[in-house]
Amino acid sequence: MPIYIADDDPAGLSALQFLLESEGYTVAAFRSGAALLSAFPGPVPSCVVLDCVMPGLNGLEVARHLRDLGINAPVVLTTGHPSPAIRGRARAAGLPLIEKPLSQDLLAAIEAARTGAGPAPGEARSPE
Repeated sequence: MPIYIADDDPAGLSALQFLLESEGYTVAAFRSGAALLSAFPGPVPSCVVLDCVMPGLNGLEVARHLRDLGINAPVVLTTGHPSPAIRGRARAAGLPLIEKPLSQDLLAAIEAARTGAGPAPGEARSPE
């Protein structure tokens, strides 16, 4: 199953697609939240990575629309604008938020979301 990604920045979208494909993932890339939503009905992705700040539908709104469509794929949000308000909205929605520029944290968040294993990056881990 592919990972769906949506980002309105063409360079960011291309870089993220390259990163994920270099890790062996199959990726479907979209330049907007509306474009991603237009892929349904269709195959359910294994994970969805959404830019938080996009014109039209933002990442949180796209995540809500996915749930309304019955698409229960895990969602990871990304942002280059990590304001307290964005962090609070992501936390309230129960979605991991990864800051740009993207790093290994994104790959860890995607794998945790896809497998349901462990806390999202930035969350407290239990001592072992």
